[in-house]
Amino acid sequence: MTIIESTTQFEKQFTVSGYVVSGAGDRVLLVHHRKLLKWLPPGGHVDPDETPQVAVVREVHEETGIRAALRPHPGVDLEVDGTKEAQLDLPLSMSYQLIPERPGEPAHIHMDMAFALDVVGDETVHFAEVEVHAAGWFSLGEVQALDTFPSVRAIVRSLIGDPVSIPV
Repeated sequence: MTIIESTTQFEKQFTVSGYVVSGAGDRVLLVHHRKLLKWLPPGGHVDPDETPQVAVVREVHEETGIRAALRPHPGVDLEVDGTKEAQLDLPLSMSYQLIPERPGEPAHIHMDMAFALDVVGDETVHFAEVEVHAAGWFSLGEVQALDTFPSVRAIVRSLIGDPVSIPV
């Protein structure tokens, strides 16, 4: 039985993660998550009145003070017979994450969309202490040594490293 089959009764929440790449293209922005105590990309819940693409830009700014712009990732062109539907840029990945029960919070599912973003302007981090313990820019080698999830390392490798030659 897969995690999806065994968690059908849980509430589902849409979340976003923003992998912001430095202007030089050699570092990513990560935050130290208050609840998980791991280094992760900035992110959070998608509000009811916004798209995931708007949410990820907002979350990055709220948590780190960094202004970033979504990297275009349009997917398939939906223009057919002269009519084109509005399209949203696609995430790099979408994961299904079981969030364990905590005091006052039942177990639930995050359906997380990870997006690539580029920093816009100043790269000085001003992290929100109520949101995260710390934040900073990290090279690929530094990310490999951080306490994080393998999926974070994989996405970072795909953005700022050679995914073939860098060990996991």
